Amino acid sequence: RLPRDAARQLIATMEHPLNRPRFDASRRRVIAGYGILQPRIGTSFAADRNSRYAMLFGGDPGLDPYTRAVSDTYQDLFGEGSFTGKGIYDVDAFEQALDERFPLNRILSHDLLEGSYARSGLATEIEVYEDYPQSYRVDAKRRRRWIRGDWQIAEWLFSRVPVANGQRESNPLSGLSLWKIFDNLRRSLVPVALIGLLLLGWLALERPLFWSLLVLQVLLLPMLVDIVLATTHKSPDVPLGRHLRQVAGDALRRVAQTLFEVACLPWDAWSSIDAIARTGWRVHVSHRHLLQWVASRTFEKARGRPAAPAPTLRAVPLVAAGIGAALLLARPAALPVAAGWLLLWLVAPALEQWLARSPGRGSEALDEGQAGFLRGVARR
Repeated sequence: RLPRDAARQLIATMEHPLNRPRFDASRRRVIAGYGILQPRIGTSFAADRNSRYAMLFGGDPGLDPYTRAVSDTYQDLFGEGSFTGKGIYDVDAFEQALDERFPLNRILSHDLLEGSYARSGLATEIEVYEDYPQSYRVDAKRRRRWIRGDWQIAEWLFSRVPVANGQRESNPLSGLSLWKIFDNLRRSLVPVALIGLLLLGWLALERPLFWSLLVLQVLLLPMLVDIVLATTHKSPDVPLGRHLRQVAGDALRRVAQTLFEVACLPWDAWSSIDAIARTGWRVHVSHRHLLQWVASRTFEKARGRPAAPAPTLRAVPLVAAGIGAALLLARPAALPVAAGWLLLWLVAPALEQWLARSPGRGSEALDEGQAGFLRGVARR
């Protein structure tokens, strides 16, 4: 969704002389300026169909691996952002950089490669909006598709890459672009590594409490850093009491997000393994279904209720019960350490179903001053 003046601002930013793309004919990619400008992606909320899940996770773009705040770091340090599929592009530079560049029926996650060849900039002061998935099930399907797409372009980490005519050429991508591709692959393996470390710590390694706390630290540290930064960065226009209340509310929401992520950790790990294995089979063996893709909206019914999807969290309690039984038989001393994790995994399906529902809608009466203010805003 384009808010008022967003298109005009994108055009003006793209046409600024310092942002005009400079094309390198030898490497056939944009080396300065920008062929693509990516605005900030905000979450749009519809009052008639918001689920608890969308309200819990949709308000924080930092949890979305394709719109997370680290892109600001790339832009600030290297003058280059990450393209996530929404924005404006210079037609001539885009065509020059990408014409006959990619093998047909091979690229699923095209955004990152397009932004690497045409050079993408991040315009954070311009914002567009899109809906957030209304349930974990739909969101998990979207993330699985992203993982498949990321692993399908893993070949672009090598010195020679495929092109449209079936031949290969020297890889023209910059070191920063190679790092972005690698970082996406690394991120997809995080749930697998965390689950593996927990199981090793509980079943085989000494000091199971230490390994559990280490995994917990990996999950909690980003949240704690964000809370500290939010506490110290107070706007001079906001009273201290209101600032602290807002920080406390955000902290509670981040804690709830982290608890739900822990509850879904086994499924996230399995989903990553499945997506990576499918990609390997399709790329190197079957060469079929490489572009298999279904829009998230297809999996959602009207008013934000999710359709019955194939992958669910129903297997997670069985996994938790199996791990608990193994610990009881093989290493009872580690069972109290694992109890909290196992309890969250046992209740994961109930949490997912509760979050997929829309909360009860309340209403609040406006006084005469508030109503007059809103009428004035509407007139302007």
